[in-house]
Amino acid sequence: MTTTPPTFLLRRGIPTLTVVGAFGVVVSFASTVAAFAGIESASGIPKLIGADIELGYPSSAFSMALFVIALTIGVAQLAGAVISPTWWRALATIFAVGVVFQVWATYLAFTWLLAAQLVLMAVVFALTVPRLRRDGRPLELGIFLAVASVAGFFAAFRLTIDKVGTFTTPNIAPSCNISVLVQCGTNLKSWQGSLFGFPNPLLGVGGWMALLVIATLIISGVSFARWFWIAINVGVTLALAFVIWLVYTSIFELHTLCPWCMATWSVVIPSFWLVTFYNLKTGHIPVPASIRRIAAAAYSYVPLITLLSYVIVAIIAQLRLDLINHL
Repeated sequence: MTTTPPTFLLRRGIPTLTVVGAFGVVVSFASTVAAFAGIESASGIPKLIGADIELGYPSSAFSMALFVIALTIGVAQLAGAVISPTWWRALATIFAVGVVFQVWATYLAFTWLLAAQLVLMAVVFALTVPRLRRDGRPLELGIFLAVASVAGFFAAFRLTIDKVGTFTTPNIAPSCNISVLVQCGTNLKSWQGSLFGFPNPLLGVGGWMALLVIATLIISGVSFARWFWIAINVGVTLALAFVIWLVYTSIFELHTLCPWCMATWSVVIPSFWLVTFYNLKTGHIPVPASIRRIAAAAYSYVPLITLLSYVIVAIIAQLRLDLINHL
């Protein structure tokens, strides 16, 4: 005699999202409890480390909130809810940003609980991607720009904080000062650090937020007029031109490599390539058909093109600053 699984399981299944979300909630909750236990046992002195210092609050608490979202959607599926593509796009965006946040938190103060949260966060993101309906919208472009915007905004925000610190605590080196070569103090105090009469990072604080809104609209399926795509391209082109000038100034004039500046460079470069090749291959930028075909092929190789761009900057830095011997 054979038995069949309950109709409920046959009809609904057990979404992997529910299991991963549940594990994420448990792990991040345990990490948050551990963080509060450390704070309470610090004899009146807050015992915060890594990302917790930056936020003034355990970073795992924010991760727990994201995992609760995933768990709730998974349970809703078990209850028979049909999750629309819009919800999956929103979830993909949230967890793409969450992965970046978790990478940052894990880097600043590595713990196995934070590493587990990073892995689970990446799994949730991976589970959402196949659910995105491919109907012509550039989902991969929108998702990347969303992640790049968050990373760029945080780098600009941190540089702004360090810039304020050069005035309020001039005798204390900025947190980004790692060595004589790898530091941001020199850059922030130079005239190049305030090219337009105000700190350069303020451009990033505003510009990256604008790009994040655009990225979210792309993921949501909003269609833009051609002039808007061209305007986006002009924006990322100006950003790249500014970054090239900053790279030149940093390496050849200030003889330093600013960590947060390099973080900005690392997301501006692929953003430029992706937006430009996308506009060329779709005809938003009017070019001959042969150029469109080349751009369509190049669009698939943006990771390689970006890597080559990084290598060029690294070679220039090595030749000028002897970077390897200073690390």
